[in-house]
Amino acid sequence: MTKGTFIVYGLVLVLALSLVYTRVTTRSLYLQLQGLQQQRDDFNVEWGRLLLQEARYAEPRYIEKAARQKLGMVFPERDKIAVIQLP
Repeated sequence: MTKGTFIVYGLVLVLALSLVYTRVTTRSLYLQLQGLQQQRDDFNVEWGRLLLQEARYAEPRYIEKAARQKLGMVFPERDKIAVIQLP
């Protein structure tokens, strides 16, 4: 076998190893991408849940109930309400 043949075999070996490395790296990155996409989907679900919770806490009914139960607040009697006229 000639020196040229060894060079060709060497190049083929290097290219084959490069192909294997590329495939392994690609597969690893694809699995990482899938994991990140799943994490994104989980965050989107949690974001939707938090938006619903925020809307619930902003309802006047909920605020009034919390004020009565947690803070002991009540509506003032009619004769204790003062109206101030601005000039």
